[in-house]
Formats: sequence, C-alpha cells, structure tokens
Amino acid sequence: MKIVQTSDLHLGRRRLDGRLPDSDLAEAFAFIAEEAIRERADVLLLAGDCFDKPQVEPPHLRQAQRVLHRLKQAGIPVVAIEGNHDKAFVHSDAPTWVHYLAEDGLLTLLRTPFDAAGPVLAPWDPAAGTGAYLDLAGVRFVGAGYLGAATPHKVRELAARLEPDRTHVLLLHAGPDYFVGEGGGFSADDLRAVHEKVCYLALGHIHKPMVHGDWACNAGSPENCDLREAGYDLDRDGAAIGRGYAVVELDPRDPRAPASLAVRSNPRRPVLRLALDCTPFGNKLKDGAAALVKAAAGAIRAAGAAPGAVVDLRLTGRLNLARIALDQALAATEIEAAAGVTAVALDSTGLNLGGAALPGPDQPDARSREHLERAAILELVGSRGVFGLEGMDPAFAALFYDLKEGVRAGWAGEELAELLARSPLVDHILAARESNP
Repeated sequence: MKIVQTSDLHLGRRRLDGRLPDSDLAEAFAFIAEEAIRERADVLLLAGDCFDKPQVEPPHLRQAQRVLHRLKQAGIPVVAIEGNHDKAFVHSDAPTWVHYLAEDGLLTLLRTPFDAAGPVLAPWDPAAGTGAYLDLAGVRFVGAGYLGAATPHKVRELAARLEPDRTHVLLLHAGPDYFVGEGGGFSADDLRAVHEKVCYLALGHIHKPMVHGDWACNAGSPENCDLREAGYDLDRDGAAIGRGYAVVELDPRDPRAPASLAVRSNPRRPVLRLALDCTPFGNKLKDGAAALVKAAAGAIRAAGAAPGAVVDLRLTGRLNLARIALDQALAATEIEAAAGVTAVALDSTGLNLGGAALPGPDQPDARSREHLERAAILELVGSRGVFGLEGMDPAFAALFYDLKEGVRAGWAGEELAELLARSPLVDHILAARESNP
C-alpha cells in the first residue's frame, strides 16, 4: 500500500496583514494531490489543520473542495482528522468544516470519542458520516485527532484497545513533549507503547518535519504559515531536507513498520532571511529612515531575491528612535517597491541591543528583545504561579507572550479569544477547578 501524507495546510491563513496571497497555501495542497495521483497512491492522509480557523470563509472552503474533488476523480480516498485549528474548542463535538467536507463525500473524517471507560472504537459509518476507524485494503486507519493536554494518557489508552496482529495506521495531531511545550506532547515512552500496536503513526501539528524511528512521521507544513518556518527547510548543518508531505509504503501483512518512508518537499514561496545593521544611518543622517529603506533594498537586490520572494529582514545595530521616526509598515512597503519583491517583514527586536549575526531557526539570539521579554514574563509567572498550571510556567509564559504579540499586532478581540480557547492550558485549569471546587 502506498500512502501520501500531509497536514497543517492552514487554508485561509492571513500572513503579513494580507500582503502574502492565501493562494500559496492552496497551491501547496494542489501540488501534493497531483503528486499523489502521479505516484498512484492508494490513500492520502490529512493529519489535521486543513483550515486555519474554525470559521471558514467561502473562498477557502472552495480551495479545499477543488483539490479534494480532483483526488476523488482520480479514485484516491482521503482520510482526515481534525486539528486544533479546525475546531472551536478541543473537546467540542460541534460540526466543523472538515466534517462538512466529509458529509459532501470528499473525505473520510475519523474521530475517536472517549468516555469514562476509555476510547470508543466504532467503525466508519458512511450513513452517519462518523467513526473511529476505517478498514482499507487490509489496513485499519484509526483517527485520534487533536487531544490537547490529555494526549499522552489518551493515546496510550487508545493503543491498548487496538487489536493485536492487525496492521494499524494511527492519525494523531500532536508532537513530542520537548517541542510542543504545552503539556500535551508525547514522550519517547509513549511512542514505544503506541508502536506495540501501530505500524505507522501519521502526525501533524508541529510545522517542522520530524521522523521518529522508521515508523512515525510529521512531514511539516507544506507552506510557511509564519516566515520563521522557512528555517525548517534546512537541518542544523544547513543542508536541505524534505518538508511538506511524506510518501509511505507498507505491507498490510506486516504490522511491524513501513517498508519505506520518505519526506519530500513541495514548491513554496521563497523566503530570504537577511540582517541589516542600522548603525550607519541611525543617528547622524538627516534622512535616516530613507537611508534605511535604500540600504535594505540594496541588500535584498544584492542577495538575488526572486520577484516572488518574501524577505524576512532583521534590523540590528543602534537606531536613535528619538531622532528617526521609523514607521515599520510604511518602511516595509517602500522596501518592497524599491527591491521588487512580493513582501518584506521587518523584525526590529534586535535593534539597540548590539550588533548580532542572524541566528539560525533553532538558535534564538539571547540578546534580542523577544528573548528578554520572554524571560521577564517567565520570571513574573514563576514568582506568582497560576492555579491549575503548577509546573507549567514555560507553557503559560509562552501563551502570555503570544497574547501580548497579538495585542501589539492589532488583533481583534475574537482572534485573542480564539487563541485562548485553543490553548490546552485551559483544559488544565478547568480540570483543576473540577477537582477542587
């Protein structure tokens, strides 16, 4: 059996205040679908976060429908689970737009409900449009979806209920605990327990490609939902790696592990990461802001940026903001026009903290404003504590920082509420209240 797997499409994602087209995300999905057709795949797996928000706008629904119709015409079934972005609340059973696509016959949506006795493993019922598992060509596909903070416990419960000596593929929207940092990640021990019953684990949620052994994989986000994700295309040594979708081959008669697993890359909008030292025009020039724009555009052209590229420009050095009024939005627009690129994102967190080299994606600059702010928030949280989140200070501090950045970016109240609602930390607080009324 040949499987093509992807996740985290985030159709409808608004990037850089709409300056990047949302069609990028749909084109990435379309490419993967065409590859599945070319590869003559037996099934395509969508491991969560088809959409970026629970409230899907008509154009983005249409984007999903077009690709899924193409797969259906080619005779390739799509098996999907819901991610945290697809649902309004983690434990809600309310219909989602992914469920709507299932009702429309474009995919099979797998959900595993849990009751007091554990997981309820019911077969897929086409009439009801629901079910926990689907048998296909000798392989049982089981959907766990996004389980939030309860991921480790519930995944172990689920694995224990699976039939022995059967070839299982489990779809789960989760990542390792050392990366997730939200109390809902799985550990190495959790993986070993799952592997006793599961031949292949199809993962989503973490946008960075990750392969665990030879049997579990998250292929990473097909398109950059955030410019920082462009760094996920490279390993620690700077060598290119696959990201976007996986091609898996397994023998239904062998429940141990897939015969082959390869993560591949789809085309995506290029992202150029540059740093610009603002010190030369930070205090002495009469027209410092214009000089900054000119220097930035020159650096982008010198780097050979393609016309369709987006530039992640990190400003470093010292800039006297008392003398130079830097309107970042206006400066970004002027740099885009002068350099002839699609979009420019300005990162000013390195200003007035000393010159620093551009850090790698996994090496944050310890002197950056972001690092200092995160450290200050963590210290504040640690000194006071939060009921129900004992021992989870880093995760709460990260949420606090994300909310602060949302306010800074001018998010609407609904967007901030949505960020809070999706956080698994809310589940921890509610559980603590129930146990300590």
